[in-house]
Amino acid sequence: MQTQFEDINEPYELVLHLLSLSYLYGDFAIPYHFMNVSSQAYLSVKKGDIEALHQFASRNWIDFDLLSEEKQTELEQIYDKISNQYGEQLKIELAPLPLEFLTELGERALKFGKFRDAHSAFKASGDLEKRVNQFIVEATQILNSKDLTSGEMGDEALDGKLSQAAEFVFQAVKLKNPFGNQFQKLGPQLHYEDAEAARKYGKYIEQSLFKEIIDFTIQFLIDDRSIDSKITNALSIGKLRRAFLKQLATRFSGGADRFKSFTENYRQAVEMLKEAKTEKDFLEVQKTLLGRGTGDNEYYQFLQELSLEHPVSALLVNTQMTQENKPFIAPTILKSGASLLEFLELA
Repeated sequence: MQTQFEDINEPYELVLHLLSLSYLYGDFAIPYHFMNVSSQAYLSVKKGDIEALHQFASRNWIDFDLLSEEKQTELEQIYDKISNQYGEQLKIELAPLPLEFLTELGERALKFGKFRDAHSAFKASGDLEKRVNQFIVEATQILNSKDLTSGEMGDEALDGKLSQAAEFVFQAVKLKNPFGNQFQKLGPQLHYEDAEAARKYGKYIEQSLFKEIIDFTIQFLIDDRSIDSKITNALSIGKLRRAFLKQLATRFSGGADRFKSFTENYRQAVEMLKEAKTEKDFLEVQKTLLGRGTGDNEYYQFLQELSLEHPVSALLVNTQMTQENKPFIAPTILKSGASLLEFLELA
C-alpha cells in the first residue's frame, strides 16, 4: 500500500486507497463523493483524470507516520480486503459502491460511535431500517426475557441486562436520526413552549403518578414515537421500568461517572433549596445543579446546558421565582417532601 498519494498514478488504485482510509476511520465522506455522479471525485475517476483525483486525495489523505504500527497493519489488511473483494467490481462501476462494503462501513462507524456516518452508509446500502429494527428487537428481547420478568435476578445482574437493553435503544435512536435528540432545544421547549405536554407532565408530578412519570421520561429521552412505544410496551413491571429508566438516563448522560456526578449535584441542590433564604441562596441552586455557572447565569441557559449534558434533568427540574421575582432552575420536590430524583430512585 502506498503512503503518498502522489505516487499513485492509476485512478482506480487511488480509489482503493481512499476507500481503505474511509473504512479505517468509519467515515462516509469519501464514499459519498464517489457515489455522487456529479462530484469532482466521481468525474475524475470516470475520465481517468489523475491530477484532479490527486487534488481530491490531498484533502482526504492522512500522515501515515502518525499511525501506530498496529493501525498501519490494520490499514494494510483493510486495503487487501477491499482490493480482493471489490477491486474488479469498482473498475467496472464506481457508483453505487458495493452494498456489502457500505454495510460493513456502517458497522465500522457504529463501532466508533459515528452515527451520522453509520446512518449514511446504511441508508446508501438500503439497510438502515433493518439495522435500526435489529437494535430494537435485541432490546425488547432482553426486556421480555424470563430472567428479567421472573423477578429472581439479583440487582447487579439486572442492572447489567438493562444496561445492554438501554445501549441497544440508544444505538437505534442515534442511528435512525443522528440529527435528532437536540435536548438543548427539547428541554426548554417542554418547559416554556409545549403547554399541553407541560400541563400533562405537571399533573403526573402533582399526583405522584409513578408509571406515568417514567413513561413520559422514557418517551422524552427516546424522542421517537415508533421506538418508544415498543420499548414502554415491553416494560410490564414497575421495578423494570424504574431500573431501565436509570440505565437509559445514564447512557444519554454519557456514562455512569457523568450521571453520578449529576445526581450528586442534584442532591446537593435539593438541600440548598430547602435551606435557601436569600436571593443569592436561591440563585446558587441552579449553579449547583449544573456544577458551574453559565455565560450570563440566566435560568434558561442553565436549563439548556443541563438538558444537553444530562437530558433526563429536563424532567427533574422546574422554574421557580426568587423573592425578587427572578426566575431560577430548581430540583423538583414532591408534596411528600422527596425530590423527584429520589422518588424515581435514579440516584
